[in-house]
Amino acid sequence: MTRTLAVLAGIWFFASLLMLGAAWLAVSGGPFAIVVLTTLFSGLTGLVASVWLFDRRLLVPIRRLADHVRLEHDFTSTSRQVPPDLTSRSDAVGLLARQLQKLIEESRSYNAALLEQTLNDPLTGLGNRRLLESRLNMLVPLSRRLSCTVSAMMIDVDHFKAFNDHYGHPAGDACLVDIAGVLRDTFRRETDVVVRLGGEEFLVLLIHTGKEEAWALADAMRGMIQALGLPHEYSPVAEVVTVSVGVVTSPNGLLIDIDDMIAHADQALYDCKAHGRNQVAARVIGVEQTAQAFRPSTESTA
Repeated sequence: MTRTLAVLAGIWFFASLLMLGAAWLAVSGGPFAIVVLTTLFSGLTGLVASVWLFDRRLLVPIRRLADHVRLEHDFTSTSRQVPPDLTSRSDAVGLLARQLQKLIEESRSYNAALLEQTLNDPLTGLGNRRLLESRLNMLVPLSRRLSCTVSAMMIDVDHFKAFNDHYGHPAGDACLVDIAGVLRDTFRRETDVVVRLGGEEFLVLLIHTGKEEAWALADAMRGMIQALGLPHEYSPVAEVVTVSVGVVTSPNGLLIDIDDMIAHADQALYDCKAHGRNQVAARVIGVEQTAQAFRPSTESTA
């Protein structure tokens, strides 16, 4: 800003010299037309140069900052930095640019924290129903385009109400956090969707995962939860906390409806509960097969 003022002072000094020259011509009896033209030229020169410099040094940077704010508003998913030539300035424009960049970064961090809160379950840190809906918008078209298998798992903690009633809700919360840790360790791919539906129910959605792999993952996860050894004195199933898992898989090329898949997985989960819990029941949508029994898992076909 100091340099700008110095340039403006120089411009007006030059214009003043021209006007003094015109005044001298007038006093010395010079032609009236020359006096008038000289005065007008000097005044217009100073005015045009001042406006040009004012626009270049102040208005243009302000417009660039305004454009940056507009892009930040319209394209919030893309991170941008205020142009370095503006933030490095030592004048008021530079101060404004640096403060603007700081406010944008703070706003971005705050919005990210809010988004995480709205998409994640506050107790377990897993996703919630909103995250499930958001990921489905990407995964379902992807699975159909690639014509790949999709598997869904419904997971329920066996006799969790009895656990809560006996050990208390803080212990129940700690139990759910431990189970969420096992789910997080088991399903690590970027495309794996693991959410807590509410209470003691969890849902896992897997693409590019066939029946056998989904069943193996479900049973391994079930075994790891049992191996945690969380005492459950009032469970008729085992002395420790266990889970029942319903698994459903769609074959390659079958256009899936996620709501139908979740409904079938829920039916498979009830099959587990009807046959003693602490096991995995698997179904394949659209394929007729003879039911096969495994220990500790059972399989049936929808």
